[in-house]
Amino acid sequence: MTNDLPATLATETTPAVATSSAAMMLDSGTLDRLMRVADIMATGRATVPKHLQGNPGDCLAVAMQAVRWNMDPFVVAQKTHLVGGTLGYEAQLVNAVIQSSGAIDGRFHYEYRGDGNALECRVGAVIRGESEITWGEWLCIASVKTKNSPLWSTNPKQQLGYLQVKYWSRLYTPGAILGVYTPEELAPVDAGEKNMGAAEVVETPKAATRTNALKSRLVGDKRTEQQPIPAVTLPSLADVLAAIESASDADSMAHAKHLGAQMADGAEKDQAVEAYKRRVAALRAAAERPQADPETGEVREQDDWLESYESAEHSQQQRKEAA
Repeated sequence: MTNDLPATLATETTPAVATSSAAMMLDSGTLDRLMRVADIMATGRATVPKHLQGNPGDCLAVAMQAVRWNMDPFVVAQKTHLVGGTLGYEAQLVNAVIQSSGAIDGRFHYEYRGDGNALECRVGAVIRGESEITWGEWLCIASVKTKNSPLWSTNPKQQLGYLQVKYWSRLYTPGAILGVYTPEELAPVDAGEKNMGAAEVVETPKAATRTNALKSRLVGDKRTEQQPIPAVTLPSLADVLAAIESASDADSMAHAKHLGAQMADGAEKDQAVEAYKRRVAALRAAAERPQADPETGEVREQDDWLESYESAEHSQQQRKEAA
């Protein structure tokens, strides 16, 4: 699913369109041509989805993303959805992008086990430069809370496989889909009524007398005593596992660990702890493996953020034990 967009946007006297983010933003000629494409896209009716019609700003973002992927911007636009005010890309498109990025050799491999709500899937692929399949973690369909596609009911294996491809890529080839989210990652915003708590009745002020002042103080104290204590919502196992699975830097790892620490003691918390340990091990293995830049193909060493993060965790644990 490729196109000749850079060639069609270029003129005889202008170099080919640059496809890196920095080059597109700094090259006024490239940006000007992309803006003209976005203006044309915004006038479409049958060729672009409704949320992009009359919206050249979002069309420009889609066009720029299409150029990075070397794809037709109108085809990419048809694979977008608006979920809770955020632009999301269909999992099918993300799958195709990863396979054509050169980050992996061949195609993705899928394994399934169980049925119904016990259906589980894991995904693996051969990372470029390696010979063995690198497998991701098993994911149970019951753990997936956000299902924004009707295909989850008619073709759950396909949707679970697509979701696992996204999780696998965020761990092993994050550069291929950086900043791109699928509808399953974007929870819809509930526009219905919200419980804002009990309304406080404000009475008309009375004459400032000692008796009225004392009554007001007593009534105020009584209202304070009757204020309901807000319920504390503990994170679910699915929320914690999703945070662990998508963690790829120090901040997201710390967030995942914080969520897990809030869980009630029991089997589910133990499961989250084991998933966290596996994630750390996977990130450590990924950090030791050279990573190819999806745009330039240059092989570079991973940074040592994980080593610093683990060292900080170890120091924090020692301080707790000393206290």
